[in-house]
Amino acid sequence: MSTDRRSSDRATAERRSPEREAITEFVGYFDEMGGRPAIELVHKHLYTKLFAHPWLGKFFEGKDRAFLESQQTEFMMGVLGGGKIYGGRGPLQAHKHQFITEEIFQIRHEMLKDSMTMARIPEHLQARWLSVDLGMRRSIVKESTDQCVGRYANEDIMVVPDPDGGPNQPLYQYEPRIKTPV
Repeated sequence: MSTDRRSSDRATAERRSPEREAITEFVGYFDEMGGRPAIELVHKHLYTKLFAHPWLGKFFEGKDRAFLESQQTEFMMGVLGGGKIYGGRGPLQAHKHQFITEEIFQIRHEMLKDSMTMARIPEHLQARWLSVDLGMRRSIVKESTDQCVGRYANEDIMVVPDPDGGPNQPLYQYEPRIKTPV
């Protein structure tokens, strides 16, 4: 008698489920795209753009670019079907202290698209990756600094004003979690 609680019918049905087929299809996507080397190249281009950008670059001041590229590559490998080796924070936890507006998100999203083109990722494969990227919007974009929370008890909220002075720009780069009277 088998110790497996699932019946053979259920096990067969699970192997044929749409969710399981989608995972298998994404693994094929990862390979078709060029695997880890392709993702690394996209991120090399992307972080070159991010670090050089007059607005978004401020989010990365003092950060280790090679470490960020590696973390992003490992995260996206797992998301795109290349195996789960990433052990860091997810998008919500990694960005909860940063005031990232829809405009900032869209600028980065366009940089990602340009980076994929530079890395010669075919357009049909770009579309899938960009769709995944847009799916992370809810975890990252905030409408006000009230939605930001430090990742640890005494971390300040990071707000980077648009250097061109766009609408609704905050006055300070960092907002203390607890306001103290001056």
